[in-house]
Amino acid sequence: MSDLLKRLGIGAGIGIVVALLIGWGTYEIYFLKSVLDGYEFLSYDGRMRSRTEDVEQMSIDDVVIIDIDNNSVAPPEEGGLGNYYDWPHAYHGQLINTVTSGNPSALLFDIIFDQENTFNFELVNALNANNAPTDESLAEVTGQFLSSNDPQLILEATYNSQKTYHALVFEQEDTLMFLNKMDAEPEGYYYEDHIIRGIPTDIAKRLPTADRLGNTYVNLLSASVGAGAANFPQDEDGIIRRSPTAVYFEGADHVYPSLVMSAAIDILGIKKDGGFNYDFDNRVLQLIDTTDTVVREIPIDEAGRMYVNYYGPFQTFYYLPYMYCFDPEMLPPEYWNGKVALVGASLPGLMDLRNTPVQETFAGVEIHANVMNSILKNEFVRIKDQSETFYIILVICVVLGVLVSLPEKPLYTLPVPLVGVVGWIVFANMQFFNTLVMWEVVRPALSMVGTYAGIFLYNFLVVEKDKRFLKDTFSTYISPELIDQMFDAKEEPQLGGTEGYHTAFFTDIQSFSAFSEKLSASDLVEVLNEYLTEMTDILLDNKGTLDKYIGDAIVAFYGAPAPVDDHEYWACLTAVKMQERLAKLRNKWQDDGDRWPEIVHNMQNRIGINTGQMVTGNMGSNMRMNYTMMGDTVNLAARLEASAKQYGVYIQVADESYKACKDKFIWRDLDYVIVMGKTEPAQVFELIDVAGNMPPGYDKILPAYHEALALYRNQEWDKAIEAFKASEKLEDMFPGRKTNPSRIYIPRCEHYRDNSPGDDWDGSWALTKK
Repeated sequence: MSDLLKRLGIGAGIGIVVALLIGWGTYEIYFLKSVLDGYEFLSYDGRMRSRTEDVEQMSIDDVVIIDIDNNSVAPPEEGGLGNYYDWPHAYHGQLINTVTSGNPSALLFDIIFDQENTFNFELVNALNANNAPTDESLAEVTGQFLSSNDPQLILEATYNSQKTYHALVFEQEDTLMFLNKMDAEPEGYYYEDHIIRGIPTDIAKRLPTADRLGNTYVNLLSASVGAGAANFPQDEDGIIRRSPTAVYFEGADHVYPSLVMSAAIDILGIKKDGGFNYDFDNRVLQLIDTTDTVVREIPIDEAGRMYVNYYGPFQTFYYLPYMYCFDPEMLPPEYWNGKVALVGASLPGLMDLRNTPVQETFAGVEIHANVMNSILKNEFVRIKDQSETFYIILVICVVLGVLVSLPEKPLYTLPVPLVGVVGWIVFANMQFFNTLVMWEVVRPALSMVGTYAGIFLYNFLVVEKDKRFLKDTFSTYISPELIDQMFDAKEEPQLGGTEGYHTAFFTDIQSFSAFSEKLSASDLVEVLNEYLTEMTDILLDNKGTLDKYIGDAIVAFYGAPAPVDDHEYWACLTAVKMQERLAKLRNKWQDDGDRWPEIVHNMQNRIGINTGQMVTGNMGSNMRMNYTMMGDTVNLAARLEASAKQYGVYIQVADESYKACKDKFIWRDLDYVIVMGKTEPAQVFELIDVAGNMPPGYDKILPAYHEALALYRNQEWDKAIEAFKASEKLEDMFPGRKTNPSRIYIPRCEHYRDNSPGDDWDGSWALTKK
């Protein structure tokens, strides 16, 4: 089997394993399920908000909310009806008569009514019957009181309208509060026309189950054309995303519809016996009308609950103040023709504010309105179930596993899972925005990340095992680069090199031999290790290739074996960053106090950089070889590092490197120098810092120095001497610095003044020591 087919097979296998772990296992392990479902809820809510964020306020008026708002509960002298808790039920009876006279499709009360205290009414009624007032005005007031407080009005209006639906409140048993389980409906409740028949008991038990019916005003329920559960279950995070379609009252073995569904039964002509077909295998509720036609197929969850299709934030539906709807003169009855009206409260004090995906504070009555509008428009949120999610995760993981395994190193395909995750998020959002289909996001995204991570770990732990064995075994004898070459080519490295244009880099600690005299062997190793680690990290972080360590010296090059654009820039930037890091190390060692001697506190290093043609490749012998560099360019870089001490500078750069990046750094023109072993001069520069980061004092030093240098090169020796003396006074002679460029030119000028170099002098100076 070829390596490619083997990789593809392993990638697909890892994908299958990840799919099983995430697409199946995370549903079975409660802790993982809880965590991932929590994140999935956040994704669900985000999509719901995004779809509805631009919906206009009060843009839906087919379903209308009659709102018990601030205006309605204002004091009578301010035009309101007074405190809500003081309202007589007769107000609601008058509302029912007013609204239903306009022939609405349904009027639903999201209010739980208890029987009111009728003592005052009965007292006035008895007094009026036995001793009617003879005063005309008193008789009128008495009549108004009796008509506006008549407790029978709500019952008569409810019954006569045949359009009014009241809310049931189902509860669980609470023996501590003496709320025991009920085995039948409360006495006096004529429920026969309110329950759903034809649902098998085993199916009914899968619905939300209740132990008790908490309503006490059974006469009002009996007068209703329909009644249903107003309960909304909260998810574990306290947010309402689902609405029951029906509730199983276990003690009585009866199934009651939800409040909205009780009205929808009559609006859509659904059979109350056999009209609800719960297909839990396919997670759908079929509503069947009296002609045995399926008129709605509602997606449901495992408990027969539908997902609320929120059409917008608070007040997306038309809100009308209760007091306006109460009075036929303020709102004509014909307005209600064909509409569905829901009575509820948006006042915080009435305790009917809920947390929803689209808004944290949301009126409960508007949740009913969203459910009703969804049923009327046949627009439902459909959640992809666990099996559908598993199969799509399986396909995704296998395809991703194959794609990631195509190259030998999975790191090359890092964009693939990233693109996959982003693509899946976009797909899931578009599916919901366009079709109301809600795909999971968290588990598919996690499966893509898991598949990639699995392949990466397999590659590291298994595929790379042989390479690690080679490195662990032979790293003492063969450089890591050659070991990589041996592994990738499956052959031993060969001697030889190639010529190219690269940058050589040498650095060494100033006066390192003195460190061994001042430090114990263990302290020397500690300091040296810390220094070399910090410097090497900078080198490698800035595209350098480490050649070798020679004691405290670091030898490196740029531009090979892998080409590097602007390698001169990266070499110079490395030099600057090394000096910055060394300054931090000095501060650290100084903060340690007497732990280190002064020579450590003042440690300096020198750097030499040169660019040009050189040979890079595997040098040495068949017994031992190393990827290194050779040539005059390399030799000059080494000489520049060593000769930097003669000028009292710490980064000396040859002209070829300088020209490639001169605008990116601050420089000092140092000299035309002939190093030992050479006859041609090389112009060299001191690298100060990156452009725009002028060190303190150098804004004065550099102009004074360069003015003196110009006089020197123009052979104006006396003027040059005075100028160099002036610039020398500006030089910073920090601890460890023994000379500076201005100082070394003074005796040189005196020498040339007494021994003229001649008119053909090229400005060069021959170094007599390394």
